[in-house]
Amino acid sequence: MKTNISIAIFAGMLVSGAVFANNADQVVGLSALSNAMGGAVVATPQDVTTALTNPAGLSFLNMGDQKSRFDMNLSVLNPMRSMNGVDSDSEAYVMATGGFAFQSELLGPDYTISVGAYPISGGGVDFPAEAFKLGNTYAAIVSSRMSMRIGPSIAYKASDKLSVGAGLSLVVNQMSAKGFDKTTATPTTPPKSLNFPTDVAYGGSFVLGTTYKINDRTNFGAAYTSRSYTEDLQWNMDDGKWGLSFEDPQTVAIGISHRPTDKLQLEADLKWVDYSGVRTSSVLYGPTAAQNINIAYGWDDQYVLGLGAKYRLSDRFILMAGYNFGNSPLDEADINNNTGVTAIIEHHLSAGVTANVTRHSSLSFSVIHGFQSEMTASVGAPTTVSFETNLATLQFTYQH
Repeated sequence: MKTNISIAIFAGMLVSGAVFANNADQVVGLSALSNAMGGAVVATPQDVTTALTNPAGLSFLNMGDQKSRFDMNLSVLNPMRSMNGVDSDSEAYVMATGGFAFQSELLGPDYTISVGAYPISGGGVDFPAEAFKLGNTYAAIVSSRMSMRIGPSIAYKASDKLSVGAGLSLVVNQMSAKGFDKTTATPTTPPKSLNFPTDVAYGGSFVLGTTYKINDRTNFGAAYTSRSYTEDLQWNMDDGKWGLSFEDPQTVAIGISHRPTDKLQLEADLKWVDYSGVRTSSVLYGPTAAQNINIAYGWDDQYVLGLGAKYRLSDRFILMAGYNFGNSPLDEADINNNTGVTAIIEHHLSAGVTANVTRHSSLSFSVIHGFQSEMTASVGAPTTVSFETNLATLQFTYQH
């Protein structure tokens, strides 16, 4: 099996695209409200993004007198990444997401339906050549990746206390990467670049959830999200077609929320992310079997704790704050197998505010900060990576 493309570099580019406030390469929250709550939204829904986190929450979502709701988010991302002391050139991203929920007269008031489009991971890196040394020469690391979920969800309110829900999503997996042929490198010249242009692979995933009101002040929620089942990414190169299977992990989440007073809501969530099922290793398929390349990512499972608080300051204003911790699925021994990786942040703090601007609409704003994390490879070259991030999101909500 040939290894003419640097395995470590290519593996790193494939997973280094996440720049959101993230748990490894998955987002903490899908909206301003969910980020403000530190991602703790499984037990009590905050907006229509509950369609992905726990679709059963749609039954208990505040949707207005006519039982319809629309949420639109605009986010500005500011990732600060460095490798061996050299910063990535890509430091700002803008994205928009949206979804709506409603109850239909055809199905009756026990059913709530939602449709939306939400990125669950994405971004990119653009490290100049001096960031990574290959022998006596240097190589640039450039990549871009986005994974999105688009589709419907439905919740059934079995009683005043119990709801169950399910969602089915079209998965859109987009990736590009810049690799190189290390056999062309000399002591004085860099290796020949191999550019893998943007390719899009499609597939599907599903989510199941339940919400139970223990009493008027306490909710329990649980949800299962399947791994993504997608076709392989494929690139037409000069020497033939290359392919890669790259999927997102399955997750299991539970949460409990409690309102100690009429104005204050608290929530705690725990989530398991099965990275070992999709990020342990893979094969980059070449034009011939002899050109196939084994890629060893070495990711471990992640356990995420989300804590959120929501306080109604007045009839017009609501304040929110959150904390999120997720252990890094990588350790120092994995750094050189994931060169350029940005999946090492563990601690996040967030805050947000909602203002009711009319009878039917509100604006919410949140900021979430991922605290700087740094790792130096313990195997091979002493590559050092550092990652810190900020995410600001403005959300418009309309209820009718």
